[in-house]
Amino acid sequence: MICLEAEYFNLNRILLQSIALWPLQQSKLVQFQSTLILIILITAIMCEVTTLIMSKVSPKIVVTVLSRTLFLMLLIVHYSAFRINIKSIKNLLQQVHHVCTKLTDKNEIAIIQQYGWEAKRYTTTLLVALCSEGTGFFLSQIAVAFYKVDLSINGTRPPRLQIATENILGEQNFFHLILLHIDTAIILGVIAWIAMGTFMIAYLQHTCGMFKIACYRIENAIGINISKDINQKRGPSISEKIICAVNIHREAMRLSEHLISMFDPMYLCLTVTSVITVSLNFFQISDLVTSEDIRKNIPKVIIPIASIFIIIMYVSLANLIGQNIIDHNNEVYNSAYSIPWYMCPPHIQRLILFLLERKTKEFHLTCGGLFIASFECLATLAKATMSYFAFIYSA
Repeated sequence: MICLEAEYFNLNRILLQSIALWPLQQSKLVQFQSTLILIILITAIMCEVTTLIMSKVSPKIVVTVLSRTLFLMLLIVHYSAFRINIKSIKNLLQQVHHVCTKLTDKNEIAIIQQYGWEAKRYTTTLLVALCSEGTGFFLSQIAVAFYKVDLSINGTRPPRLQIATENILGEQNFFHLILLHIDTAIILGVIAWIAMGTFMIAYLQHTCGMFKIACYRIENAIGINISKDINQKRGPSISEKIICAVNIHREAMRLSEHLISMFDPMYLCLTVTSVITVSLNFFQISDLVTSEDIRKNIPKVIIPIASIFIIIMYVSLANLIGQNIIDHNNEVYNSAYSIPWYMCPPHIQRLILFLLERKTKEFHLTCGGLFIASFECLATLAKATMSYFAFIYSA
């Protein structure tokens, strides 16, 4: 028997428990913790908005504050959507677990285990990347904040925030409090983003395993000794195998679609906002790098680069998994095409024909009905991002 939580979702469980979003554990205390995290994220945006209100408005300040505010909004939208659908996510996780526990064939169990380990490798890799980037980012920010040297006068300046340069409370008096608040919000938001993203990757990897099992069942429906399988005694056995393949194929499609449909509005919002945010950050980086005093602006480039890296990593993986779903679904039909169906009895040929007819309707994961998660969508988003960047830069 396969225990998904213990074998393949243990890292995801730890990450989601750290941000109070593990669907199988939602006590009153955990719900209070998730509400507190949401308040921290929202108040961080309030700090950024206050920056814009209390500062002398200029195009550079507007771009800087807007890019950081949109990034925080991405984190809040993602966290809120997952929190709202926590019960449905719990139900889907239990359904995937139920499907996996019903597997009895050792080859099918080996397939789902292989995809489970791949999901675990995705989670581990992203966690290591997050820790590496986060450590470098916050060490550099703290170093800049406390030891920044004004190269123009060869002296030191009072500590000054790189995230919010003005605040209604007064930056100099509440420097450490503001820094701790905003850093905490960014840490919690990014951890939540990675935790929820890796959980969805692990879930969809298991549905990819179900697609692969459907291929195995179709290919195994007609054995090597085809001459023995096509007689009347063995005919019903072939039919049962094909029906089992169709059942797990339909189950994989249903579970994949159900998960994405819950987050359909959120992913549409995230896709559009991500393009705008990355464009603004690219503009901010280009403006700082091309300025006269590049050395003084290098610390200010850290935040835009970190934001771009996180967003690009997330969007790329989302489209990669979407492309995997498309490829695995197509592989099911390729398996049905490749078997020697012409040597089967007529009633089995009709079963295979019904399966092939389903190929006329493409199966893919969509965002708001506008974007299809795939490599083509990733290229389209990259092109749109550079187009917006060029428009802002030329304005």
